Amino acid sequence: MSESEFPRILFDILFLLGWLIRILGLLVFGVGFGWFVVEVFRKGQQNWQLQIATFLGFVGLTIAMSYFLGDAPASLGAFGIGAGAALLFWGIPKKSAKKG
Repeated sequence: MSESEFPRILFDILFLLGWLIRILGLLVFGVGFGWFVVEVFRKGQQNWQLQIATFLGFVGLTIAMSYFLGDAPASLGAFGIGAGAALLFWGIPKKSAKKG
């Protein structure tokens, strides 16, 4: 291996590591943001302004990410999977066990 190939391989490894960290970070961000949206909607009608702002922020963030992450579709997919998982996990009401 020549000396000119070593930095290229090192940069390729760092580039791959950066992609993985970016995907995992957006997955965690999607879960956190989805949980926040669900919690705001559970508060009830007394905070309807916050509910509207949160919903518009969620939709706006998703649209902005689809525009600005055009070169990284895996990152947008990770955010979508994280947000969808949070909405499904915390958004579906739990059925309470009947006593008797």
